[in-house]
Amino acid sequence: MAKTREESTLVPTQFRLAGMDWRVVFSETLSDLGQCDNDTNTITIRQGMSKQQTEQAFCHELVHAIFYTMGNTDDHDEKLVEGFSQLLYQYLRGTA
Repeated sequence: MAKTREESTLVPTQFRLAGMDWRVVFSETLSDLGQCDNDTNTITIRQGMSKQQTEQAFCHELVHAIFYTMGNTDDHDEKLVEGFSQLLYQYLRGTA
């Protein structure tokens, strides 16, 4: 089971995909909302956002991580990633 940063947030500090360890870090200097680095298995999230923005950014970067894990290392279609991540976020939060 993944460790969570806070009990009430969807954002873990680490998780596994297909047997690979991933970590989640926060950065005050990140210009984007989030970033997924397939080389280091690291998701970086901009620090200081609201809980909802943080969780949504994590879900977006998680979709990138899943695509990388599935072998899709080409540029990802951001419209597909964003749509998938928003639906994932709604499901995880239990909202419609």
